[in-house]
Amino acid sequence: MLGTLDPSLKTNLEETILFAPEIYEELLIVEEELIDHYLAGGLSKLERQQFETHFLITAERQSHLRFGQLLKRYVNSHPDEVSAAAATSHVEKDAPAPKPFEFSPSLAGSRPLMTFCIAGVVLAGMVLLGWLTYKRPLARPAQSHAEPVVVVTLAPGSITTGANTARQVNVPPKGYNLKLELELKNASFRNYRFELFRENKSVQTSEALPIQAKGQQYVIPLTITGEVLSPGEYQVKLSGVLDSGADEFVQNYSFRVIE
Repeated sequence: MLGTLDPSLKTNLEETILFAPEIYEELLIVEEELIDHYLAGGLSKLERQQFETHFLITAERQSHLRFGQLLKRYVNSHPDEVSAAAATSHVEKDAPAPKPFEFSPSLAGSRPLMTFCIAGVVLAGMVLLGWLTYKRPLARPAQSHAEPVVVVTLAPGSITTGANTARQVNVPPKGYNLKLELELKNASFRNYRFELFRENKSVQTSEALPIQAKGQQYVIPLTITGEVLSPGEYQVKLSGVLDSGADEFVQNYSFRVIE
Protein backbone atom coordinates (compact mmCIF):
# COMPACT_ATOMS: atom_id res chain seq x y z
CA MET A 1 0.00 0.00 0.00
CA LEU A 2 2.95 2.33 0.55
CA GLY A 3 4.68 1.26 -2.67
CA THR A 4 7.59 -0.65 -1.10
CA LEU A 5 6.56 -4.18 -2.09
CA ASP A 6 8.70 -6.00 -4.67
CA PRO A 7 6.95 -5.80 -8.10
CA SER A 8 6.85 -9.61 -8.50
CA LEU A 9 5.24 -10.03 -5.08
CA LYS A 10 2.78 -7.25 -5.86
CA THR A 11 1.70 -9.04 -9.04
CA ASN A 12 1.16 -12.31 -7.15
CA LEU A 13 -0.87 -10.51 -4.48
CA GLU A 14 -3.10 -8.81 -7.05
CA GLU A 15 -3.77 -12.13 -8.80
CA THR A 16 -4.60 -13.77 -5.46
CA ILE A 17 -7.05 -11.00 -4.54
CA LEU A 18 -8.96 -11.45 -7.80
CA PHE A 19 -9.87 -15.02 -6.86
CA ALA A 20 -10.08 -14.73 -3.06
CA PRO A 21 -12.73 -12.22 -1.89
CA GLU A 22 -11.85 -12.89 1.75
CA ILE A 23 -8.29 -11.64 1.10
CA TYR A 24 -9.68 -8.56 -0.58
CA GLU A 25 -11.91 -7.91 2.44
CA GLU A 26 -8.88 -8.16 4.74
CA LEU A 27 -7.08 -5.69 2.46
CA LEU A 28 -9.91 -3.18 2.93
CA ILE A 29 -9.63 -3.56 6.71
CA VAL A 30 -5.88 -2.92 6.57
CA GLU A 31 -6.52 0.16 4.40
CA GLU A 32 -8.86 1.50 7.07
CA GLU A 33 -6.30 0.81 9.82
CA LEU A 34 -3.56 2.53 7.78
CA ILE A 35 -5.74 5.63 7.43
CA ASP A 36 -6.36 5.59 11.20
CA HIS A 37 -2.60 5.42 11.88
CA TYR A 38 -2.03 8.32 9.48
CA LEU A 39 -4.68 10.48 11.15
CA ALA A 40 -3.36 9.59 14.63
CA GLY A 41 0.24 10.51 13.68
CA GLY A 42 1.40 6.92 14.05
CA LEU A 43 3.42 6.81 10.81
CA SER A 44 7.05 7.83 10.41
CA LYS A 45 7.98 10.78 8.20
CA LEU A 46 8.93 8.46 5.34
CA GLU A 47 5.75 6.40 5.74
CA ARG A 48 3.64 9.58 5.69
CA GLN A 49 5.33 10.63 2.45
CA GLN A 50 4.71 7.20 0.93
CA PHE A 51 1.11 7.32 2.15
CA GLU A 52 0.53 10.70 0.49
CA THR A 53 2.31 9.94 -2.80
CA HIS A 54 1.37 6.27 -3.31
CA PHE A 55 -1.56 5.21 -1.12
CA LEU A 56 -3.74 8.21 -2.04
CA ILE A 57 -3.52 7.74 -5.81
CA THR A 58 -7.16 6.56 -6.04
CA ALA A 59 -10.24 8.73 -5.54
CA GLU A 60 -11.79 6.02 -3.34
CA ARG A 61 -8.96 6.12 -0.80
CA GLN A 62 -9.00 9.92 -0.82
CA SER A 63 -12.73 9.75 -0.01
CA HIS A 64 -12.07 7.37 2.90
CA LEU A 65 -9.40 9.73 4.24
CA ARG A 66 -11.79 12.71 4.12
CA PHE A 67 -14.42 10.67 5.97
CA GLY A 68 -11.89 9.79 8.67
CA GLN A 69 -10.84 13.43 8.99
CA LEU A 70 -14.47 14.52 9.42
CA LEU A 71 -15.10 11.87 12.05
CA LYS A 72 -11.92 12.76 13.94
CA ARG A 73 -12.80 16.46 13.81
CA TYR A 74 -16.25 15.76 15.24
CA VAL A 75 -14.88 13.58 18.05
CA ASN A 76 -12.27 16.21 18.97
CA SER A 77 -14.85 19.00 19.02
CA HIS A 78 -17.42 17.03 21.10
CA PRO A 79 -15.34 15.12 23.70
CA ASP A 80 -17.97 15.37 26.46
CA GLU A 81 -20.78 14.02 24.29
CA VAL A 82 -18.64 11.14 23.03
CA SER A 83 -17.65 10.23 26.61
CA ALA A 84 -21.27 10.42 27.71
CA ALA A 85 -22.31 8.17 24.85
CA ALA A 86 -19.72 5.57 25.83
CA ALA A 87 -20.79 5.68 29.48
CA THR A 88 -24.48 5.43 28.60
CA SER A 89 -23.82 2.47 26.32
CA HIS A 90 -21.92 0.69 29.13
CA VAL A 91 -24.61 1.29 31.77
CA GLU A 92 -27.65 0.48 29.64
CA LYS A 93 -26.38 -2.43 27.57
CA ASP A 94 -28.28 -4.93 29.78
CA ALA A 95 -31.38 -2.78 30.23
CA PRO A 96 -34.69 -4.08 28.80
CA ALA A 97 -35.58 -2.82 25.34
CA PRO A 98 -38.09 0.08 25.39
CA LYS A 99 -41.53 -0.35 23.99
CA PRO A 100 -42.08 0.77 20.40
CA PHE A 101 -42.61 4.54 20.08
CA GLU A 102 -42.17 5.00 23.84
CA PHE A 103 -40.99 8.56 24.67
CA SER A 104 -40.19 10.00 28.06
CA PRO A 105 -41.69 13.51 28.68
CA SER A 106 -38.60 14.43 30.69
CA LEU A 107 -36.60 14.51 27.46
CA ALA A 108 -38.51 17.52 26.20
CA GLY A 109 -36.76 19.83 28.62
CA SER A 110 -33.32 18.30 28.21
CA ARG A 111 -31.74 20.31 25.43
CA PRO A 112 -28.20 18.89 25.77
CA LEU A 113 -29.57 15.35 25.53
CA MET A 114 -31.63 16.21 22.45
CA THR A 115 -28.58 17.79 20.86
CA PHE A 116 -26.59 14.66 21.58
CA CYS A 117 -29.33 12.47 20.06
CA ILE A 118 -29.33 14.52 16.87
CA ALA A 119 -25.54 14.34 16.69
CA GLY A 120 -25.76 10.59 17.24
CA VAL A 121 -28.14 10.20 14.30
CA VAL A 122 -25.78 12.21 12.08
CA LEU A 123 -22.81 10.09 13.17
CA ALA A 124 -24.76 6.88 12.57
CA GLY A 125 -25.56 8.06 9.07
CA MET A 126 -21.89 8.86 8.40
CA VAL A 127 -20.81 5.45 9.68
CA LEU A 128 -23.45 3.72 7.54
CA LEU A 129 -22.32 5.66 4.47
CA GLY A 130 -18.71 4.71 5.13
CA TRP A 131 -19.66 1.05 5.63
CA LEU A 132 -21.59 0.97 2.36
CA THR A 133 -18.67 2.63 0.57
CA TYR A 134 -16.27 -0.06 1.85
CA LYS A 135 -18.60 -2.95 1.14
CA ARG A 136 -19.77 -2.01 -2.34
CA PRO A 137 -16.53 -3.06 -4.12
CA LEU A 138 -16.79 -6.61 -2.76
CA ALA A 139 -19.43 -7.44 -5.34
CA ARG A 140 -16.88 -6.97 -8.16
CA PRO A 141 -13.37 -7.12 -6.72
CA ALA A 142 -11.74 -7.86 -10.07
CA GLN A 143 -12.83 -4.52 -11.53
CA SER A 144 -12.47 -2.20 -8.55
CA HIS A 145 -9.03 -3.38 -7.37
CA ALA A 146 -7.25 -2.73 -10.65
CA GLU A 147 -5.43 0.60 -10.44
CA PRO A 148 -6.74 2.99 -13.12
CA VAL A 149 -3.38 3.99 -14.57
CA VAL A 150 -1.69 4.23 -17.96
CA VAL A 151 1.95 3.08 -17.75
CA VAL A 152 4.64 4.78 -19.87
CA THR A 153 8.42 4.16 -19.74
CA LEU A 154 10.69 7.19 -20.28
CA ALA A 155 14.38 7.27 -21.09
CA PRO A 156 16.50 10.27 -20.00
CA GLY A 157 16.49 13.23 -22.37
CA SER A 158 15.16 16.74 -22.99
CA ILE A 159 12.90 18.13 -25.65
CA THR A 160 14.88 19.45 -28.59
CA THR A 161 13.51 22.76 -29.81
CA GLY A 162 11.83 22.40 -33.18
CA ALA A 163 12.24 18.62 -33.29
CA ASN A 164 9.76 15.87 -32.61
CA THR A 165 12.00 13.89 -30.23
CA ALA A 166 9.80 13.70 -27.11
CA ARG A 167 7.84 10.59 -26.23
CA GLN A 168 4.19 11.11 -27.17
CA VAL A 169 1.49 10.18 -24.65
CA ASN A 170 -2.25 10.34 -25.21
CA VAL A 171 -4.38 12.19 -22.67
CA PRO A 172 -5.40 9.51 -20.09
CA PRO A 173 -9.08 8.48 -20.08
CA LYS A 174 -11.29 10.14 -17.48
CA GLY A 175 -10.56 8.73 -14.03
CA TYR A 176 -7.13 7.38 -15.01
CA ASN A 177 -3.70 8.54 -13.85
CA LEU A 178 -0.41 8.40 -15.75
CA LYS A 179 2.30 6.18 -14.26
CA LEU A 180 5.77 7.02 -15.53
CA GLU A 181 8.68 4.60 -15.18
CA LEU A 182 11.84 6.71 -15.38
CA GLU A 183 14.87 4.69 -16.50
CA LEU A 184 18.05 5.30 -14.48
CA LYS A 185 21.57 5.21 -15.85
CA ASN A 186 23.12 5.24 -12.39
CA ALA A 187 21.06 4.22 -9.34
CA SER A 188 23.26 5.87 -6.73
CA PHE A 189 20.56 7.18 -4.37
CA ARG A 190 18.12 5.37 -2.12
CA ASN A 191 15.34 7.90 -2.60
CA TYR A 192 14.46 10.44 -5.25
CA ARG A 193 12.30 13.49 -5.75
CA PHE A 194 10.68 14.81 -8.89
CA GLU A 195 9.04 17.98 -10.14
CA LEU A 196 6.75 18.01 -13.18
CA PHE A 197 6.75 21.05 -15.45
CA ARG A 198 4.34 21.94 -18.24
CA GLU A 199 5.94 24.48 -20.54
CA ASN A 200 8.20 25.72 -17.68
CA LYS A 201 5.36 25.88 -15.12
CA SER A 202 5.48 23.51 -12.13
CA VAL A 203 2.30 21.40 -11.86
CA GLN A 204 3.16 18.54 -9.48
CA THR A 205 5.92 17.49 -7.06
CA SER A 206 6.65 14.43 -4.94
CA GLU A 207 9.46 12.92 -2.89
CA ALA A 208 10.62 9.69 -1.22
CA LEU A 209 10.33 7.80 -4.51
CA PRO A 210 11.86 4.30 -4.27
CA ILE A 211 13.94 2.44 -6.86
CA GLN A 212 12.48 -0.62 -8.58
CA ALA A 213 14.25 -3.29 -10.61
CA LYS A 214 12.84 -3.92 -14.08
CA GLY A 215 14.82 -6.68 -15.74
CA GLN A 216 18.41 -5.44 -16.04
CA GLN A 217 17.28 -1.83 -15.67
CA TYR A 218 16.42 0.27 -12.62
CA VAL A 219 13.43 2.59 -12.83
CA ILE A 220 11.76 5.21 -10.65
CA PRO A 221 7.96 4.78 -10.71
CA LEU A 222 5.91 7.92 -10.23
CA THR A 223 2.21 8.57 -10.65
CA ILE A 224 0.90 11.79 -12.18
CA THR A 225 -2.69 12.82 -11.53
CA GLY A 226 -4.62 12.55 -14.78
CA GLU A 227 -6.59 15.74 -14.12
CA VAL A 228 -3.45 17.92 -14.39
CA LEU A 229 -2.55 16.61 -17.86
CA SER A 230 -3.61 18.47 -20.97
CA PRO A 231 -2.05 18.60 -24.44
CA GLY A 232 1.40 20.19 -24.33
CA GLU A 233 5.10 19.69 -23.62
CA TYR A 234 6.10 18.24 -20.22
CA GLN A 235 9.41 17.81 -18.45
CA VAL A 236 10.26 15.80 -15.32
CA LYS A 237 13.18 17.01 -13.21
CA LEU A 238 14.53 14.08 -11.17
CA SER A 239 16.77 14.69 -8.15
CA GLY A 240 18.46 12.34 -5.70
CA VAL A 241 18.04 12.79 -1.94
CA LEU A 242 21.33 13.06 -0.03
CA ASP A 243 21.75 11.85 3.56
CA SER A 244 21.55 15.49 4.65
CA GLY A 245 18.12 15.79 3.02
CA ALA A 246 19.36 18.10 0.27
CA ASP A 247 18.65 17.49 -3.43
CA GLU A 248 21.15 16.67 -6.15
CA PHE A 249 20.02 16.93 -9.77
CA VAL A 250 20.09 13.61 -11.65
CA GLN A 251 18.33 13.84 -15.00
CA ASN A 252 15.54 15.43 -17.06
CA TYR A 253 12.82 13.40 -18.80
CA SER A 254 10.48 14.78 -21.43
CA PHE A 255 7.21 13.75 -23.01
CA ARG A 256 4.46 15.33 -25.08
CA VAL A 257 0.76 14.88 -24.23
CA ILE A 258 -1.52 14.74 -27.28
CA GLU A 259 -5.26 14.30 -27.83
